[in-house]
Amino acid sequence: LTKSHSTPASLQAIVRFHNGSNMSIHHRIMSDIRRPSTHYITRGRLKFQFAQVVLNAVALLAIAGGLAVYFQAAYPSTVKYVNRTVSEPRAVIVPDVNPAPGICLPVIVSFCLQHKIPYNFTMFPNYIGHFTQREAQLELEVYDAVEDVRCYELAALFLCSVFVPKCGPSGQLVRPCRSLCAETKRRCGFFLDVFGLTLPEYLECELFPESEDSDVCVGHKEVIEADSRAQKPVCLTGFQCDQKRCIPSDWKCDGHVDCEDQSDELDCHECAKGKIHCGSRTCMDQTHVCDGVRDCPWGQDERNCIRLSEKMGDESKGKLEVFQPVLQSWKPACMTTWDPQISPKAICSMLGYRKVNASNLAIKGSSPGTRLTIKYASHPLKRYTVPKRHPNLLRELRDCNTENFAPIELACSNFACGVRHQMYQEKKQTRIVGGFESSPGDWPFLAALLGGPEEIFYCAGVLISDQWVLTASHCVGNFTQGDLSGWTIQLGITRRHAHSYFGQKTKVKRVIPHPMYNQGVAHDNDVALFQLASRVTFHEHLLPVCLPSANYRLKENTMCTVIGWGKREDSDVSRYEAAVNEVQVPILNRELCNTWLEHRDLNVTQGMICAGYAEGGKDACQGDSGGPLLCPMEDHPQRWFVGGIVSWGIKCAHPHLPGVYAYVPKYVPWIEQQMALYSEK
Repeated sequence: LTKSHSTPASLQAIVRFHNGSNMSIHHRIMSDIRRPSTHYITRGRLKFQFAQVVLNAVALLAIAGGLAVYFQAAYPSTVKYVNRTVSEPRAVIVPDVNPAPGICLPVIVSFCLQHKIPYNFTMFPNYIGHFTQREAQLELEVYDAVEDVRCYELAALFLCSVFVPKCGPSGQLVRPCRSLCAETKRRCGFFLDVFGLTLPEYLECELFPESEDSDVCVGHKEVIEADSRAQKPVCLTGFQCDQKRCIPSDWKCDGHVDCEDQSDELDCHECAKGKIHCGSRTCMDQTHVCDGVRDCPWGQDERNCIRLSEKMGDESKGKLEVFQPVLQSWKPACMTTWDPQISPKAICSMLGYRKVNASNLAIKGSSPGTRLTIKYASHPLKRYTVPKRHPNLLRELRDCNTENFAPIELACSNFACGVRHQMYQEKKQTRIVGGFESSPGDWPFLAALLGGPEEIFYCAGVLISDQWVLTASHCVGNFTQGDLSGWTIQLGITRRHAHSYFGQKTKVKRVIPHPMYNQGVAHDNDVALFQLASRVTFHEHLLPVCLPSANYRLKENTMCTVIGWGKREDSDVSRYEAAVNEVQVPILNRELCNTWLEHRDLNVTQGMICAGYAEGGKDACQGDSGGPLLCPMEDHPQRWFVGGIVSWGIKCAHPHLPGVYAYVPKYVPWIEQQMALYSEK
């Protein structure tokens, strides 16, 4: 007896005849009927009829015996009880006995085995129309991108229940539960759309059942358990703070405040109770923040101390304010010695601007509304040095009493792009692929692209003005129009899991992928722009990078730095990093790069540039996509421009397989055209 896999309920009886034929009984009889009638005589006909009856009886006995064997295997009369203790938490004991031999097949799809789905047997065809596990596995491989972003811990279970469905105890197909389908689509639907992996429309969650019985649907219990864990998160491998925040253990007492309640830097063993630890066994009282004296080894106590009240973007305007650490708030600033020709320049320079448009100073004792207004020429200023009459300008601004002295109003412009205030650590921690972890505030240009209702990180970008972020076109999925609410851009952060006092989140107003992306040559023209829904506020942890000129030529062997939160190795178990990592790589000759890649039928066009080493070892990796390749200016090495955007590569850091980046100088005219067309005045 054999069972047809295409129709599991049907059986075909096959009888081997003396002449070796394997035809079915029905087919054999039809063949005999077609013989000429003269071939038989009366006695022979009787003998034939008798033989036919015998054959039918044998066939029926064979069918009955086969059915008996089948039902005995599928439904054993005895049940074996196993009593054992499982020490691993949340382990699921899945029976290894095939519930319906011949119908149910052992799961062999690696994607599902890796994610330890709670069943061992499947059946085909599946919901997608695959007839074999091999077909299902090939298509599931592209869904690794969804699993990489960790949009939902049960996403893999839902995908497996669709592509490799559970086979039930009576050989029936067990569907995913309605709740599993709905929660996966809610959390991961954004990424399915962006990655072009939208599931068939007929897989409507409302059509699936909901039951506690795992033989009716898959995932009911798992969804409830996942919701419970989300409500009461447990930090198993790190330091827990702010109730639900979990940070790596090595972030505690490292000199950088990562928790909103500051518990990670309070009561460190080097410091007295109530003191804040700020690195290298240095302890500090809150009152020393923003006092103009660098107390912490990396100067983080003197950052982001002044601002203008109305706006701090490409142009700035408003009342000058200074941060008061004791009150944990901002207050108007004033000066006891105001020089209208020198003081405004010094303050605009401290804020990062190279031009003073105007300054206003209220005159004490005059009638209300009387102000001294000074307008300045439009020529840009060089980086201004605070004169001797203001030896500690920041402390003067903080300690000045506005009841006795007038508050200051300023208008500055011509922001100095590409300036970073690097903080050097004593010990660099190895991360990324051949690189190391950056300190908070080291790279203020970097943007994190977050997707979906849970705002999950999946790509990077770089800030080029107060309302524009440059990224890779493959990070937006050739998106041109539709619902933009799924995107969130986060700026001013280095550590993704930390509370950011200086970070800013904003929604997206417009997405502009390059119109020729992926046209003609794979991965070509891989650049895109996000226009932010609101202008961001610049400060020392959030600054724009410079764009190169359109005719700039990035020279071979120029050392540039690639930064991002991507994986540190190209393996399935590796995850995106919690902190920014950086690695230096040299620019490669385009012809040499094409020589290394030609055997793989890949082409590095004029819109691409390669960076890396012949021996490998240092490279960007998954998760760094859309992030910048930053290069120092030749005439100003302390300022940086974006030379490339992380685009594609084969594996990570392998010999003769360098990273390939979108070559930004080629796209500067297109970038400037889009910014001029859509920027708000």
